[in-house]
Amino acid sequence: MTQPAESLNDAMGMVSIHGRAVLVAMLDPQTDELQLMHVTVPQPDLQVAKPSSDRLTVGEFFHRLGTDLMIEFRMKFWKHTAVAHKIPACAAMQSQNTATARYSLPTQGLKPALATAASSR
Repeated sequence: MTQPAESLNDAMGMVSIHGRAVLVAMLDPQTDELQLMHVTVPQPDLQVAKPSSDRLTVGEFFHRLGTDLMIEFRMKFWKHTAVAHKIPACAAMQSQNTATARYSLPTQGLKPALATAASSR
């Protein structure tokens, strides 16, 4: 999970720790909508891209993905280029309801199911 004003350099540093493809999430500061992107590991088969600017923020990068949907990019500490794909938002998640309505959890029948699971041990 990232913040719009966070440096892309810092966020991708955290991505690098995982050593595999990751999902990066951010809440849009204007709409409060969840935005997601899939970031691949740097790929030696891709043409080496010019490093991204140290001043580029995660919010600006997500904005670029809003028009391109997929970007090849490289951070200065990466030897190879990676690919970021924007994951389109689900229409149901774009409603203007409150977050609790959009992300509600089932409440009815939860306790009996838990009790049944506990008694079967």
